[in-house]
Amino acid sequence: MKSLQEWIPKHILQMSPYVPGLQLNEEKIIKLNTNENPFPLPEFIINQIIEFVKQNQFHLYPDPESKKLREKLAKIYNKNTNMILIGNGSDEILSLVFRTFLTIGDSVLLIEPSYSLYPVLCNAIGVHYYTLSVEKNFTISVERIIEYSEIYNPKLIVITNPNAPTGISISKQKINKLCEVVKRPILIDEAYVLFGGESIMEEAGDKFPYLMVCSTFSKAFSSAGIRLGWIIANEFFIEQIHKIKDSYNVNFFSQKVGEIILDHYDFFLRRIEEIQEIRDWFIQKLNTLGYFTLPSSANFVFTSPPNKNAKEIYEFLLRNKILVRYFANYPEFLRISIGTKIQMEILYETLKNF
Repeated sequence: MKSLQEWIPKHILQMSPYVPGLQLNEEKIIKLNTNENPFPLPEFIINQIIEFVKQNQFHLYPDPESKKLREKLAKIYNKNTNMILIGNGSDEILSLVFRTFLTIGDSVLLIEPSYSLYPVLCNAIGVHYYTLSVEKNFTISVERIIEYSEIYNPKLIVITNPNAPTGISISKQKINKLCEVVKRPILIDEAYVLFGGESIMEEAGDKFPYLMVCSTFSKAFSSAGIRLGWIIANEFFIEQIHKIKDSYNVNFFSQKVGEIILDHYDFFLRRIEEIQEIRDWFIQKLNTLGYFTLPSSANFVFTSPPNKNAKEIYEFLLRNKILVRYFANYPEFLRISIGTKIQMEILYETLKNF
């Protein structure tokens, strides 16, 4: 009789478990490690959600096309609804794109460092990935992406912009240049773009037919818990991606909450400005402690303490019930999500006491 392991493909057995980040649920924990929005949904939106819940329609299947949500996004980005697909968080969108475009024997070009899910998806499908390291100042060179695409001929290029965990963004002008030169599928993950980057969402599928751009409700829209994301691309690409999505991939409740949120789009833009102000204030405070912090266009900072003892500080903060993110492959840096002003003041005072 075969062992249990023999039923699993070798490339899956050799993978490490995917863990997004340390999770502690104690009430007094200050969570600054998962890039969540620090502000909950406002009461007026909660009241609208309650009124929806009272309609008690949960015995019905959700709209498999998420049509109303797509219509609202189409209006924001001046797109045809057939160019938009809704997913169960942007993670599902990423998985759908990888599974649609890639098969065994193909290759992907990724940036290093970047979102840790990308290599996991490559390994799960059994495709090879090439990595292009960021420059010494942690910026991403579009010229080198073009060079690598010519050398390695990847089936897909994936870029997070602004990048994670660095927070540094590529200008719209440079992304335009990349799309004009490289004639192959390019996926731009704009999970953090509203915090200070330059979006290229409106150019996806029209101006650049090979360009796909995805984003999420998790960060800018205070909605990590409802798992909602979207992608914009040309209609043919969307049609192919649609073929492999689950029939009812986005539940009834999440669709409605997303619709309500988009009705108050300007409110969230004002909240984003507040997070940007807290971020810039916190960077200045880190400077007074001698930290080296990269310029951030996201809702987090990537920072190195003066003694470069990031792991020691990470463990010190953990003992003080403050969670930040430590990366073993970048041992001199910590990634710190931007919380409320009070949370960041507590963190600053704690760092002073180190």
